[in-house]
Amino acid sequence: MVQVLIVDDLKSAQNLIRDILLSDSHIHICGMTDNGKDAVEMTKKLEPHLIILDSHLKQISGYKVAEEIMQTRPTPIIMVSAASETLMDKPERMFGCGVLDVIEKRDLYRWRTRPDVAAGFIRKIKLMSKVNRLSILKHCEKTETRLKTADPVNRAPIRIDASRKNKNKIIAMVSSTGGPNALFKILRALPSNFPIPILIVQHMSPGFIRGLAEWLNHKDRIRVRVAEDKDTLLPGEALLAPDNTHLAVDGNHRIKLLGEPPLGGHKPSGNTLFKSIGEHYGNRALGIILTGMGSDGAQGMAALKAAGGKTIAQDQSTSVIFGMPKSAIALGVVDFVLPLSKIAPAIIKFAQTGL
Repeated sequence: MVQVLIVDDLKSAQNLIRDILLSDSHIHICGMTDNGKDAVEMTKKLEPHLIILDSHLKQISGYKVAEEIMQTRPTPIIMVSAASETLMDKPERMFGCGVLDVIEKRDLYRWRTRPDVAAGFIRKIKLMSKVNRLSILKHCEKTETRLKTADPVNRAPIRIDASRKNKNKIIAMVSSTGGPNALFKILRALPSNFPIPILIVQHMSPGFIRGLAEWLNHKDRIRVRVAEDKDTLLPGEALLAPDNTHLAVDGNHRIKLLGEPPLGGHKPSGNTLFKSIGEHYGNRALGIILTGMGSDGAQGMAALKAAGGKTIAQDQSTSVIFGMPKSAIALGVVDFVLPLSKIAPAIIKFAQTGL
């Protein structure tokens, strides 16, 4: 049985989440509370497998509660929010407090008429409840010292003949659960003069992607922003796929945003991105698949590999959830399986000499 603790200061929201979870016989609600102090104590006493936490409690923010839980007994947390824009007022806190995923409550209110909503929520709970404490500890490492802890060698400009060796090269990364922190650690290790554009698909609930871009962006690193249709691909810039939009490229080295239906349940889809860069860049493309549940990106990586591109998958020991990398590895289309700390150096090597 998956033991779940519900923390929300609205009785109606508690009951909503309770009713959804009671629809599955393999989930047990071990406790419910409406305040953060009790949440921390109940986590220590009840040792739940997973916590569903409201982002804004009456006496304290959900961010603070999550941080305290991570300090006392690291536990997988799914945060629920009534308003994504309010939650994104402080993206540094949201993505740095150790929360694995964030969803909007309004999506859950449709569960009786949308069985897929309840099924997706329950599936997330079951998968995330299996994340071990060591992975949680690695995931919720404090990020206030992100520049202080960077490797001095990696911080220095790298020597590359950008006009020749990197002409028309491209890098694409796909991630899901645990992805924001993985992306953060990779991008912070790349120098500001990095000469290759980077495209990113990160699975998130709608409303949070701009906050993620803000959190990942820093003046001493490559620029990070949300992609717009027909953007020119520029060196030293990382572009995130927008909400509910597939991210691709065209033959003129520009962004192509697609409104096609979800692929494998995902929009944006990593498969779409990988197939696109394989088609237009071939052996000048590098595809990287990071931590996440499911198998998105595996088939696209196969197409990229067939086109001559290079491929990397994050290893199991550093993935919060090994689903996506595992699926790509199982297809036999991954050139290098690397721990998270080795991915940025591999990216730099791709820029300098190739892989």
